[in-house]
Amino acid sequence: MEAVSMREILQWTDAQLVGILNLAQSVTGISTDSREIESGELFLALKGLNFDGHKFVEAALEKGACAAVVEREWAADREIEGPLLIVPSALEALGAIARQYRRRFQLPVVGVVGSAGKTTTKEMIAAVLGRRYRVLKNQGNENNEIGVPKTLLQLEQTDEAVVLELAARKRGDISYLCSVAQPTIGVLLNIGTAHLEFFESVEGVAKAKGELLDYLDESLTALVNVDDCVAAKEAKRTKGRLLGFGLGHGSQYRGEGLVLDQEGRGHFSLQNFSFQLQIPGRHNAYNALAAAAVGDLLDVPWEDIQSALNDFQPVAMRSQILRKNGICIINDSYNANPDSVRMALDLLSSMEGERRIAVLGDMLELGPRSAELHADVGCQVAAAEIDLLLATGPLSAHTVKAAQEAGLPSVCARHFADREALAECLVTVRQRGDLVLVKASRSMGLETIVERITR
Repeated sequence: MEAVSMREILQWTDAQLVGILNLAQSVTGISTDSREIESGELFLALKGLNFDGHKFVEAALEKGACAAVVEREWAADREIEGPLLIVPSALEALGAIARQYRRRFQLPVVGVVGSAGKTTTKEMIAAVLGRRYRVLKNQGNENNEIGVPKTLLQLEQTDEAVVLELAARKRGDISYLCSVAQPTIGVLLNIGTAHLEFFESVEGVAKAKGELLDYLDESLTALVNVDDCVAAKEAKRTKGRLLGFGLGHGSQYRGEGLVLDQEGRGHFSLQNFSFQLQIPGRHNAYNALAAAAVGDLLDVPWEDIQSALNDFQPVAMRSQILRKNGICIINDSYNANPDSVRMALDLLSSMEGERRIAVLGDMLELGPRSAELHADVGCQVAAAEIDLLLATGPLSAHTVKAAQEAGLPSVCARHFADREALAECLVTVRQRGDLVLVKASRSMGLETIVERITR
């Protein structure tokens, strides 16, 4: 973080100052963790469902924090010498600081939204832009109202581009993140059934994701997957420059001649350049097209776009291919929703091997339709001619039942009380030449199954 004066912080947050403070003093960083704070940094006391930074205000000040940003409700009955900056909401103060700090930098900011593939696409875009620019990106999936501002506060004058994935758990989240990050290019990957618990319907998801398009004015650019019918419909909301990517006709960035090799990796041509991806899955071809389009818009030479995408390796636990003990594992265990599971099953079906085994866990945050959507996955498993379905989690019982009713023999569709029992079964039944897909929502922790079978 570049130095910011305390006077600027006060102005940006409209905070009430308690205690003695040199307003000309430079703030060298902002921390939300009292254990890691360094002298001269500002401590921001965030409050959430399972944590409260206010418990550590005194510790942060003792360690050398120049001041602490605290909430008015907490400060009302406390006697702390400070210095304190009192605000209605520490979270909103974080966003306000990041918003104003971002305005110091005249550089392209790419915002990526979608129901599936955000992290991989963000990494692809960063890889492409990295061939020409110094790029800042959010780490992992720090894509919310805390992670995005904290990423922006890492900006330095040497940075030349920013790539951010933006996530939503309710209407208004994307609008808020756009107001903070101020993207100059927006990428809409797809719209599906992720987080239905919060949006109730796909239409609700579309309205939330489409807030990115609402933000982009006439001077800015939207890139939309026009093969996704819901995303294409939302594209009409765009006020700025609208460009499409996809495999069908009607897109400015059209991948032609897509074929998947025996390991499911996409080969296609774009702008007369041949792309041979290392990351498997038809869906990842779309992600690559989005990354190529961003690179072209920001003047990355096509030769560099080609080499960046052809060299790109999967992010851990996302379409990651592992080979061990004679079997091929598709480790896609980081997260799951109905759309990403369908994509993963398509990938499993497209790959060459002996038996195809789907190891699935619950997909969370689907609301009242959870049982129905898990049953839909079971039907997809049967239709994809998967040889063996092993599942765990209470919701995945619906997946197994539906797969059996759709024709998969009960001996080939099994449900387990926990992942340890599933892992033991998989170790017992695995054979050389097997293809094994592992996928579930993050909290299911199915990466432990991957660890077990790759020992």
